[in-house]
Amino acid sequence: MHFRFRGNNIQVVKSQMDPATGKAKSVPLGSINRATFAVSDKLTGNCSSDELREIEDWVKRYQGVDQLKRKVAALTLPEQISAATAWFKEATEEEAREVAEDVSAAAAKLRRVLNRRGLA
Repeated sequence: MHFRFRGNNIQVVKSQMDPATGKAKSVPLGSINRATFAVSDKLTGNCSSDELREIEDWVKRYQGVDQLKRKVAALTLPEQISAATAWFKEATEEEAREVAEDVSAAAAKLRRVLNRRGLA
């Protein structure tokens, strides 16, 4: 079984032998919501209990990795902001304009979260 990231979903695919050709082919079993990690009814219906356990184990591992990535992002953010500040000072106006709106929006979102948590 393997997992493919497709936008807001994680597609679960199983390799099965095609009796006509004798070759393995990928068969989509269903999907997992990437935001909530909810397993679709289609996926639940297409899997054995052992396969569902394998999927649950994968989801737990992925959630752990995702949480670690977010922690690393937060811990390295001050350094990244310093590097971005230096880049904005040197970048052409056109280059800076291309990303300035996204950076401002992300900074505002971060500020709101920090304020709500009483951290700023």
